[in-house]
Amino acid sequence: PFYYEYAGGFTAALDYAPTIIMLTVLIMSFFVAGIFSNEFGWKADSVFFSARYGRNRGTFSKIAAGLIVITGVYWLVILIYSAVVFSVAGIGGANCVIQTSWAFWKSFYNITCLQTYLLTVIGGYVGALFILAVSMLVSAKTHTTVLAVTIPFVLLFIQSFLGGFSVLSDVLGLLPDQLLQINMAIKTFTLYEIGGKVIGSVPIILTIYSVLFLIILPVLYQVYRKTEIK
Repeated sequence: PFYYEYAGGFTAALDYAPTIIMLTVLIMSFFVAGIFSNEFGWKADSVFFSARYGRNRGTFSKIAAGLIVITGVYWLVILIYSAVVFSVAGIGGANCVIQTSWAFWKSFYNITCLQTYLLTVIGGYVGALFILAVSMLVSAKTHTTVLAVTIPFVLLFIQSFLGGFSVLSDVLGLLPDQLLQINMAIKTFTLYEIGGKVIGSVPIILTIYSVLFLIILPVLYQVYRKTEIK
C-alpha cells in the first residue's frame, strides 16, 4: 500500500508553480532583451566596440549580466513563493509518492511530492535560461529590443495556437514551454521511443534544452563580438 499523509502544501505549490514561473520569465524578458541592443538605441555602439576590451570582455560581461539577472530573479521569486505557500499550508507529505495525489494518480513517474516540486522548479530554471538566452541572441543579432522581447511570448504561447492540430501532438510535447510546466508533463502519458527504449518527455526536454543553452552561449558571444559598426 502507498504511504500517505496530508500533502496540501505540495499540492498547492505544484498547482500554481507553472503560472508563477511563466510570469517570471515574461517579466525577465524585459530585463535582458535590451542588454545587447541598448548601445544601438543610444547610438553608443561605436564607442563600445571601439574600446580596447569592448568586443571581448565587454561582450562577456553582458552575457554574465544576463545570466546573473535570470538566476537571481528566478530563484528569488521561487524562494518567496515557496516560503509563502509552505508556511501557510505546511510541508507535510514530502515523501508521499505523487500517485497518492488525485492530480497525479495515473503518472508513471516513480517520484515523491518533494521530488516533483524540485523537478518543476529546476525545469523552470532550465527553461528560463534557454528562452531568455534565445531572446538575448535575437537582441545581439538584430540590435532590436522590441523583437527580442517578443521571443519569450512566442515560445510560451505557440502551443496555444497549435494545440488543436493532433498531428503535432508529439512535437508540442517537446517545445520549450513544457519546461516551465513540468508538473503538467508528469501527469500525462507523453512517451517517445529512442533506440528501442520508451522514455517520458521530461528527461528528454531537460537534456535537449540544457545542451541547446550551452550551445547558444558561445554563439551569442561570437555574434555580438563580431558586430560591424555602421
